[in-house]
Amino acid sequence: MDAIFEYRKDSRLNHKATVVIESQDNGDLHYGTMYNFSGDGMYCGSDIALKLGTAIKIRLGRRPFNSAPKMYLGEITRCEELADDDHSHIYGLGIKIIKAIY
Repeated sequence: MDAIFEYRKDSRLNHKATVVIESQDNGDLHYGTMYNFSGDGMYCGSDIALKLGTAIKIRLGRRPFNSAPKMYLGEITRCEELADDDHSHIYGLGIKIIKAIY
């Protein structure tokens, strides 16, 4: 069996939580699900495709720990249509965290 390597700056912490994603371009709000995060990014599921580079604000419904930020400013770095029926959302979003807001 071949080893799978991930080349990430920070390791990911699995944490599932409802999120509200607000586009900073037009103020549109969308619900989604965060599946994991690290010090510099997170992965969320969404039913809305967002363009790469879109500035967003993310509010967490359930923080992974009490001292975690309640909100983040970020940027969309990846938006992929999820091909199989095993997902509860249509798109997978990679988000670069720009700033944490406590």
